[in-house]
Amino acid sequence: MANDVTLYLVNPGDRTHPQAPVGRFSIGEIEDRGQRIDSMKCLSIDIEARGPDRTFPFTDGNNQKLPLTVSWLQLEVVISTLAMPRHKVGRVHIGDAEMLSMEPGSFSRGTWNWEIRPEDVEAVDQARSNQSNTPIYFHVDISGIEKLVGDNGQLYDIVAVRSAGQQLKIELSHWDRLLQALDYAVAPSQTSLVGRGTLEHPSWAEATRRLDNARLSLRHGEDYNALRESLSAVEALVSAPYVARSWEPLLKELPPQKAEGLAELFSGFATFCNKTGHHRERSNRDDAGDLATMPLDHWEAEIAVAMAQYVVTYASRLRMGGILAEHPPAPAAQAQATP
Repeated sequence: MANDVTLYLVNPGDRTHPQAPVGRFSIGEIEDRGQRIDSMKCLSIDIEARGPDRTFPFTDGNNQKLPLTVSWLQLEVVISTLAMPRHKVGRVHIGDAEMLSMEPGSFSRGTWNWEIRPEDVEAVDQARSNQSNTPIYFHVDISGIEKLVGDNGQLYDIVAVRSAGQQLKIELSHWDRLLQALDYAVAPSQTSLVGRGTLEHPSWAEATRRLDNARLSLRHGEDYNALRESLSAVEALVSAPYVARSWEPLLKELPPQKAEGLAELFSGFATFCNKTGHHRERSNRDDAGDLATMPLDHWEAEIAVAMAQYVVTYASRLRMGGILAEHPPAPAAQAQATP
C-alpha cells in the first residue's frame, strides 16, 4: 500500500502564499533490484508524483493574481526512526531525472535509491527493541526548493516546500528479506570488538551463518527461541555442549589446564542457553498450570546472541585448525590393536 506524502509551501520569505498543497509523492514498493552507488548496495523505492489539481494563485506587487507552476531546484528525502530521538536511516539518492514534475494535474513515476549502512540497521533494531513481532515504522520528511514560474516563463519567486511528516510502514518479514539482500548480519557494534584478523578468518563467516536464525528470532522479539538457536549453533559442533566432558576429549594438543578452561567456557555458555532458553521450571507452575519459563529480558537475549557469535567463532576456528577434533581419540588399546 502506498504512503502518500503531501507537500506544502513554507517560509515563503517576503511574500505571502496560500498554505495549500502543491503536490504529493506516493511511496510504493521498496525492493532490492541490484542498485549500487559508490559500491554500496541500495534499495529501490518506487515513487509516484502528482501535481496539484490546479495552479495556485500568486499575488504580485500590483495585487494581480497570476497562475504559476513549480519546478524543482532541490529535493531532499529524510527517512528516520519513528521513536525519539530520531535517527536518520541511511540516505535517499535522487537524481535529476527523479525530481518528478509537480506541474498542475501531472502524474509521473520514478525510482529513488535508498542507501542503508549497517550502523543504520542497528539503530533501527535498537529503536524497536521493546517491540515484538510488529512492522517497522519510519518517519519520512520531504523538503526542497522550487521556483515559481508564470505561463510566460518568467521567474516570480523561489520558495521552500516540505511535507508535514508521514509514517512509512514495512512489514517485518519484508524488512528481513531486504536486510538479507543488503548482506546485513552481525551488528557493527559487535564486529568493532574484534580485530581484522578475526573478521577475515573463515570461522567468523561460519559462525555468522550458523547464527542467522538466532539473530532473526531476536529481531522478531522471540527471545527464548534466540537462545535455543544459539544453543543449536554450538550443538552443531559438539554433542551435549552443556557438559564440559563433551569438550575435553576433543581438545587435542592442548595442555590439560587450557583444555579444561576452554571446556568450562564453552559448556558454561551452552548451559545458560539450555537452562534459560530451552528448559522450564522443574516444579513451579504458572496460573495456567504449565511449568513456568525462566525469566528472560530482551537485553539478556541480545547479549547472549552476541556472545554466541564469539563462542561459535572461537570453537569453529579451533575445529578448522585441527585443535577441536570431530571425534574423541580412540582408546589406547583400540589404537594399538592390529586388524
